[in-house]
Parts: sequence; C-alpha cells; structure tokens
Amino acid sequence: MQGLNYTRLDSIANSVSPYRGSLNRFPIGDRRQNNKYFLVGKEDEESVFTIVFGSRYTYVSLTKQEHDEQAKNGVSNLHSHQNSDGSWTCRRYDKIPNVLGLVRPDNTFEFTSRGYGQGERGILSHFSNGWLSTDSRRGGTIWRGRLNGNGDQSIIPIYEGLRVHCGTMQPTKPITVLGRKVDRKVGKGLLVQYQDFYLTTEVMTKAMDYDTFVRTMNDVVNEHMGGLDAYEMHTDYSAKAETLLHTAPLDAAMLYMVGWDIGNMRWNLRKFVDSKLSSRYSSTEDTPHIMFLNLKRRLNKEIYKTNDQVFKKVEYVGCEVYPPSEWGYTVLVDGVEVKQYD
Repeated sequence: MQGLNYTRLDSIANSVSPYRGSLNRFPIGDRRQNNKYFLVGKEDEESVFTIVFGSRYTYVSLTKQEHDEQAKNGVSNLHSHQNSDGSWTCRRYDKIPNVLGLVRPDNTFEFTSRGYGQGERGILSHFSNGWLSTDSRRGGTIWRGRLNGNGDQSIIPIYEGLRVHCGTMQPTKPITVLGRKVDRKVGKGLLVQYQDFYLTTEVMTKAMDYDTFVRTMNDVVNEHMGGLDAYEMHTDYSAKAETLLHTAPLDAAMLYMVGWDIGNMRWNLRKFVDSKLSSRYSSTEDTPHIMFLNLKRRLNKEIYKTNDQVFKKVEYVGCEVYPPSEWGYTVLVDGVEVKQYD
C-alpha cells in the first residue's frame, strides 16, 4: 500500500485544507474525487487514518413504538412490515462511510471492511504495488504482486484483520496456506467400484442420439422419482441414483444428470414435457456422450470430497504462489484459522 503510507497521509493532513464542513476529512488523491478520502482519528494519542470509499447503508432494528416515534419526528430511511402473525419488523437504514481499512503510525494498513467489491479492489490496487482480485479457486480475495516491489511473484490471501507494511506489502504476521492434493493411488482404489458403471454408461450414451436420450430420461424420472420436480431443486436424485449403479447404470447416470443439472437437463426435460423439445438449450457439445464425460468428472469429485483419506496435505508459507484448486484452502495465522474474504 505504498500510496497510502503513513508519512504521505500525515503530510496531507498537515498541509491540505479538509473538505468543507469537516475538520478531519482529507482527499487521498485528486481532491475532486471527494468520495475517496481519509479521516483522521486518534489511537493511543497518535493519529490514525481511516481510508474511505463512498458510503454504504446499515440498518438498526427498531420496535414499532420507536419506529412510529422517529417517523413522527421526520426521520427518513425507515421501513416497517407487518408479519403474518401480526407482529412488526421495523428498521432504520443509516448511511455510513464505506471504510476500506486503517493506516497506523507503524506504517501498516489493516483490512477492516466487510468485503471488497470490484470498486474497492480497484482503489486498493491503484495504491499498492500489485493488485487485488477475487479467485474462487484460491479461496476468495487475494493480493498478487511482488513483495518489496521486486523478486518473485507472491500471493496473499486477504482476510479481515490482515495487517501489511505499506511500503513492502509484507504481512506483519506469518501466513500459512493449507491445500489438498489428490493422492492418485488412493483415488484409483476408491473409484474401482464405479468402473463397470462408467464402462456400461459410456457405451450406451455413445450409441444414443439426443432426442432419444431425453425421452428415455423422462421415462426414468417418471419411474423412479414420480416425475420431474421442476420447481423444487432439493429432491435428492443422487441418493436414488446411488441405489441403481449396478442394477440400472443408465438410469443412475440420468438421475445424476438431472440432480446436478448437467447439460441443462432440468430445462430440457421441462421443454420435453411441454412438447417443445425443438426449443431446448443446445450447443455443439450438448450430446449424451459429452454429458456422460461431465458427469464422470463431477461424480469423481463428489466421491473424493466425501473421502478425506484421498487427499495429501500441502503447505504454502511466506506468501509463496499457490495453484488454483478445486478442493479449497485453509488460511492459518499463528496456528489459528481465519476467514478469507469471498
């Protein structure tokens, strides 16, 4: 956070006039961009700078009496709703500064926001020697760049309370990132029981055209599930499919596909029931065999997820780059797990 270093902000606070109507609100950059500013406060008798971007709303729960009294006094942003049991839900929405973080006298920046959207990430990236982004396959919000402005690339998982040195972006506390990697030997052993299911289903899906496949799937859903629950997505098709793996493999595959909506099958089945198969969602890859391959990948992942012994633990320390993963990461600081921003 080189652009938000303590010396620079302190200099602005002591040489630039605050925004009109305030004694402690100063620009962090172009004065005309008055939605980007910092507030000067005190902590242990020393100045602390709160970095702000725009505003957000928070709500305060009120009783019906409090709501009516405030409404009588002209308070705005009130909301009330009468529930089915006759009770009331009342709130007041307050506009507050959208705080991005704090800069302290030790020249550290602390991440304090509830979350960092695209705009917030863009501002902090502008003032740092790297960039913030969201990466679901690396656990959520990360910073990527070069610590100290040189050397190899680094990745820092961003969590609430993270403090970094403004000049170098080095975290003040060591971060350990724990990942998981599939042990192929153990994984192969787990999948042995599915080999016949995969072999049989692949041969059958290769031999079927799409329309025949959908008609057969409609029959399978009617037989085993009593019809497609078009609007209730919670029906556990996979549980029923598990019971049919060895006795009716194609039926099992089709139930898995509907349950996990592989190939947009819920939509396509509804179109079939409405006799509008010709208007189904389609793509050049939307064939029974391609859907089987997607099912196989999905089922393998689900099997791995429920068998922790298939994973080997991998540890990343010192902000080293860690690869994208489908299995998630755990972030530890001083041995305690912290929650990474989404």
